[in-house]
Amino acid sequence: MKKAAYLCIVALVLVSCNKYSNGTIRALDEAGENKQELEKVFNFYETNPADSLKYKAALFLVENMSNHYSHKSVTGFEDAFDSISNYPMDGLRRGIFEKMLDSVSKKISLRKSELIPDVKGVTSKYLIKNIELSFEAWNKIPKNKKSSFDDFCNYILPYKDSDEPIEVDVREKLAKKYAWVYKYLKNGASLRSAVDSIKSEFRFTVVGQMREHYPIPLSISQIEKSRMGICDDGVNYLVNVFRSLGIISAKDMISHWGNHYSMGHSWIYVKYGEEEYSTDVSRKGDVREEYLGESIPKVNRVTYGFQKDYTFSPFAKDVTAEYVPTVNITINNILNAPHSQPVLYVFDRNSQWAAVSYGKNKDENNTFNNVGVNVLYLAGIQEENTIMPINYPFFIDSTKKIQFFRPSKSILDSAPLVRKYGLTTARTKTKLDWMTSLNDNLIQGADNQNFRNAKTLYRISNFNSTHLKKILVKQQEKFRYVRYYSNKKESFLVKLAFYGANGKELKGEVVKENNAILKWEDGAFDDDPGSYSGGRDFTLGLKFKKPTLIHSVGFQARNDSNHINIGDEYELFYWDRQWKTLGSQVAKDTVLYYSTPANSLLWLKDNTNGKEEHVFTIDKNKKQRWLGFDNY
Repeated sequence: MKKAAYLCIVALVLVSCNKYSNGTIRALDEAGENKQELEKVFNFYETNPADSLKYKAALFLVENMSNHYSHKSVTGFEDAFDSISNYPMDGLRRGIFEKMLDSVSKKISLRKSELIPDVKGVTSKYLIKNIELSFEAWNKIPKNKKSSFDDFCNYILPYKDSDEPIEVDVREKLAKKYAWVYKYLKNGASLRSAVDSIKSEFRFTVVGQMREHYPIPLSISQIEKSRMGICDDGVNYLVNVFRSLGIISAKDMISHWGNHYSMGHSWIYVKYGEEEYSTDVSRKGDVREEYLGESIPKVNRVTYGFQKDYTFSPFAKDVTAEYVPTVNITINNILNAPHSQPVLYVFDRNSQWAAVSYGKNKDENNTFNNVGVNVLYLAGIQEENTIMPINYPFFIDSTKKIQFFRPSKSILDSAPLVRKYGLTTARTKTKLDWMTSLNDNLIQGADNQNFRNAKTLYRISNFNSTHLKKILVKQQEKFRYVRYYSNKKESFLVKLAFYGANGKELKGEVVKENNAILKWEDGAFDDDPGSYSGGRDFTLGLKFKKPTLIHSVGFQARNDSNHINIGDEYELFYWDRQWKTLGSQVAKDTVLYYSTPANSLLWLKDNTNGKEEHVFTIDKNKKQRWLGFDNY
């Protein structure tokens, strides 16, 4: 071959390669046999100057595609999803669906879920149709509300939100179903109103244990049929809805709460012009208002494109400061950890510490920016499965003051421990409500089943406990019927018992009214701390064979069972470069007593039951102080 001809061929090859970015070349290489399908998309758009933006969009999708995967659908569950789609939207629906899924699981062999690289699976026809529909929707948005092209690429163009299974006609079907939104917004309705209207109509129910019943993320059609799933499933659906309409939408997420034993959370973010709205899929209200004051270490917005300055995931943008007060911190390496990129962790009951953010190491300074307040952290260096701490755990309070927990040589003697988990947080007071809702409720006796002329044996007041309360009945009259009456309020009981003079629990025929929740068979009449009875304006009691004298009554509010349970074995740990035990005790009372190093971070484990545990400290008054929780 002549030298000139050879150089010409080389030049052509170089030109061909250089028209693609390194990311696009890598994606095409990884595509293998699917490479030609991806190149067909480029060929479809690159010759027509009018399609220049669509060509850029195609390049963007493929350039970032090598890092995106989709679950392969699990076969065998189709009938369960089809059946539940025809079932009424009532309180029994969830339980019935869970039984359907479990029934299928017993019949088929559930292998480990299969993730398929998108570069190997998507077709040119699918991508071209997705690009066409996304531009069509984007161009329907009024000019003053329309997103920038960069935002379009990350938050409208993508063919899916997460790693849910790919379905061919999702964008087209959703665009048709929710086309009314255009007119709704044009007539002056707010973005918030539009989102809330869709949520209200869709009626999604969060089922935290969904992956135990069905092992992979639900597809969009499965979500539409079931209206149930984990938070991510509901978010995936709504994100796809608004993207099909050309409206910016994304998943905002907390990888791990600062005050939960193991979980994070996700919700939907939507933007239309200058209007922004962030909301949970199954709760009303704006997350920015709901979560103010919460224990949130980091909030990340999931993107399709690679983010250069990421702090958690290469495909996530740090938006913590949009939700909660933040602070920039520098943590000194006093524990002589290796000089490497530092990582910020929060407590996790299962793995001890869970990573929430990367930091920077420069001139031996370990810095972390936009860190959420009201959170307990540990800074360290991650090497394989080992965390080498940089410093002692520290808490950033709501005033942005930092307190390190380095155990002192002085000892706090006999500190009383009454719980292993905080009671309430800024976003939920439910556990406190379970207790206080019993106030003004009545224990009554009567000689007739309608409780006409009933005698009040006890009116509950000043009640604020998770434990069983026993009260002596002063009334010395015998009754054929006795009951607990919620007195037109909503309340729940985990335990109800009537006792005779010998201290034995009396038995009779159960009488109940408006008992909306009877979890498991016997509810409040069994000894299972997880079963309960209750509802609004409900009655629960007993009918005796003959008039009977009531000596005492025991009742217990619905609770999380995270108080000290008699008979359980507990073990207390404190942190000093690692978790160290302070010994085990079998609870003989509802209070445990431990001597602890002052200024230490503590973790009380129940070795007998339960998973909900979190870290705390003991203050100068020897009271448990829960970090990131409300402290009552």
